[in-house]
Amino acid sequence: MTPEVLSSYPQIQELHIAEVVSYLQENHWISVSHPSTRLLVFEKGVDDRGKPIQIVLPSKDDYEDTPYLLAKAINLLSFLQSVSFQEIVKAIGAFANVS
Repeated sequence: MTPEVLSSYPQIQELHIAEVVSYLQENHWISVSHPSTRLLVFEKGVDDRGKPIQIVLPSKDDYEDTPYLLAKAINLLSFLQSVSFQEIVKAIGAFANVS
């Protein structure tokens, strides 16, 4: 499914940026600087063309595009880890409950 569709899912609406950031850090994604304070950028590995694979998140939960960017990030994680969207959301939730 597309991030546009997934962004309206309750599972996405209930996620918090801090939970996703903790999950990314625990899974060895590296935070990289970005000129906009509205965005958090993480990198890990490279794609087929040798470019860094990036996840871009908003810096706050209350931005209008937060659900869309969260859905896009979870879609990418799902693809990279070869697991379902729901499994990534569940893993982030489980990690958040442990932290």
